[in-house]
Amino acid sequence: MRTLVTVILRCAVVLLAGSHCAALQLFSPSSFTIRRQVGQLGFATETEWQYYGGPRNPLDPSQPARTVEASGISVRLFDALLGSGERVLLKEFLAPALDIGERELAVHEHLQARALELGGPVLGGAPPQVNALLGLLRTDRLFETEAFRKEWTRALPNTPPPDAGELWLIFRWEGLSTIAGFPRAPQTRAWWDLDGRVARAARKRFLKVMVARSLQVVGWLHEAGVVHRSIGTSSLLLSTYDEKAPEKLFVKVIDLGFGSTAMLLPPEDVASAMSRGAESPLEVMPLLERDDLHCLAYVILEVLLTSSAASYAAGGGRGVQIVTLELQSLKRLVEDVFDGDVIDQMREYVLQEPKWAMAVELLDEGERSGWEVLQQLIDCRHPASVAARLVSAQALLRSRWFQV
Repeated sequence: MRTLVTVILRCAVVLLAGSHCAALQLFSPSSFTIRRQVGQLGFATETEWQYYGGPRNPLDPSQPARTVEASGISVRLFDALLGSGERVLLKEFLAPALDIGERELAVHEHLQARALELGGPVLGGAPPQVNALLGLLRTDRLFETEAFRKEWTRALPNTPPPDAGELWLIFRWEGLSTIAGFPRAPQTRAWWDLDGRVARAARKRFLKVMVARSLQVVGWLHEAGVVHRSIGTSSLLLSTYDEKAPEKLFVKVIDLGFGSTAMLLPPEDVASAMSRGAESPLEVMPLLERDDLHCLAYVILEVLLTSSAASYAAGGGRGVQIVTLELQSLKRLVEDVFDGDVIDQMREYVLQEPKWAMAVELLDEGERSGWEVLQQLIDCRHPASVAARLVSAQALLRSRWFQV
């Protein structure tokens, strides 16, 4: 048994040059007041397996198609205020995730430098397609003194204090509304929309705009020379959850701790990509870009199916529990059960459930061209396919699905 794709979500040690982008500020503990902890993040390492000596038995638990190993809590998020009164998000990388934090810092520096070089619009030194990184803080021995820890415990009694040697990144506060939270977000329905038909149409329009904006921001990231390598429903930030206002929707890409430029890729990742079909080092980044698009297919499937189920339940669907079909469940269905066939077999499976009817209606628009977009996203990881190599975010945005 041998690993085919070693690690999709991988952290790597990054040695920074030491000089930071001029837009970034070095903060001290006295620079801000922490109001509350608003979240925490863990990471998972996914390994896909290839077997020799015959076909894999899908019913044999000793022959998994993929395995996932969780990391535990690696990052804490805090709501804080700067001395000026500006609200910020603090992202604390605990010791096990320090390499991830260094990588996120390096990628943001690359994006900020590129934006300034091109003379494009910036927000606090950052391009508007990403969350605005204002600066950083590195904890030192002060954080281990009794006085500091007492003060921390007094202010945040239920949150363990930080340790020395950690990296904190300070972002402008832009909310916590990721794609993951949209399906269950409360929506207002007009009193005269008795059967929910207007609300249903509004949700479908909003979802299609969300998919288009997500493709656009991932395409922008790739044009900037960065691959994300861990795209999920929590790594795309929405400016609004109001499905009646799709014109106000803007999507930002966040959580770049597994991202990379060509210069930041470690040799083992280059070797892994070439073993998967990249014909030369110049083909490594295009292959990793298609990995991002492949992951985006599951983000789209998850949000469409969960949003459809939520809409069905809100409309009085009996016995409907809004259960999210998460990444691994969707992967087992698409890749193991249906052998990657989204456009026919997955559609037929989804069609059997009334709670997913809205998702089918939406993807069926333009003579099922929404399913064609999903199929291309699923297939684009196959390096031997000439058609797969032509898939890009920009090309997919030309689909007729986005025009109807």
